[in-house]
Amino acid sequence: MRPAAASTLPAHPTIARASVPPRADRLATARAILGAPDPSVRGFVRGIQAAAARHFDRHVAPIVAASWPGLAGDRFHTKLRLGACNLYASAPYTALFCAPRRPPLVRAATDLGNLLPLPLPALALLGRGAMELLGRFAYADDQRRILLISAFIVLVDHVFDHVLDQPAEERGRLLEAVIDGSEPARTPPLALTRALAVAMAEGLRGADLAAFEAAMRRMKEWIRAEVRAMRGEPDPRGLGHRLAGVEGTIDGLLFPVVRYAGEGARAWMYDVSMFVQVMDDWIDYEADAASDRPTPVVTGHWGAGDVRGTWRRSLAGLDDRVCAAGLRSPRYRRFVREAYRLMMVEVMEGMISGVAD
Repeated sequence: MRPAAASTLPAHPTIARASVPPRADRLATARAILGAPDPSVRGFVRGIQAAAARHFDRHVAPIVAASWPGLAGDRFHTKLRLGACNLYASAPYTALFCAPRRPPLVRAATDLGNLLPLPLPALALLGRGAMELLGRFAYADDQRRILLISAFIVLVDHVFDHVLDQPAEERGRLLEAVIDGSEPARTPPLALTRALAVAMAEGLRGADLAAFEAAMRRMKEWIRAEVRAMRGEPDPRGLGHRLAGVEGTIDGLLFPVVRYAGEGARAWMYDVSMFVQVMDDWIDYEADAASDRPTPVVTGHWGAGDVRGTWRRSLAGLDDRVCAAGLRSPRYRRFVREAYRLMMVEVMEGMISGVAD
């Protein structure tokens, strides 16, 4: 979650601010760490984004129109769609393509790509075709939940930081109560929050319901951690209470695909989320230093080495997931790695421009 735009809490002038490079130098460092993606994989990445957008328009957009009709045309509407489709949904879709128990359509495409000596552009074309079929005709409930939870994460972040203006404890209490349905949603943003929570749970039974309920408990831990951060409570780990957000969002994103990806995907997705958080804080040092919430970059706990380390860990974890799925061709592993690099570079550039911030 980003620091509130207009907080009622006092700043914390007693907390030392780390000395970090100027913004231009930090951006150059981040770009160098991620490296230049191979453009030949772009088709596959666009296929993932197109499938996500199709299910956003099918399942999320009608809920937005009914709950918060005034959102159309607002800057946050763009952020909601891009954040859901291009950032958060990419992780469960990627996990699905690297899952040990891949569903039949995904298994057919990945096994073919792993076995045939295809160059990267041909692999990207194969992957895009698989995503086109998957996005239009297969696993509709799984994809519906991927986009609902992705939109929910973007929305909860926004509502907590930029809509609610009560003291920290009341923000957290109200948001949890609205999500649970124990308090009415009296504003359009809260009405949308509640509507997405209801839609996510619709039709779940047995193990799927248990996974969803566990994920929602972790999401509430995220909200409570944000309250502690706003109150200025110290984090014994030195992470500015970031870890709850990293793990809570991933537990939410994993639940629609956990029966395919298994628990092994959770650690990798945690690593991806941690990298995105470290990179976000590295990019936004000036805004964070001026806010009432000191981030780990502001306090000096995170620096360029952490951007590099979390990036490398997420890359290595992805390769482990691909190999664990039986997809061991060096060419195919490079294809997956470059597709992931391209997605993360686009996320980074969105953060830099402010579109994904």
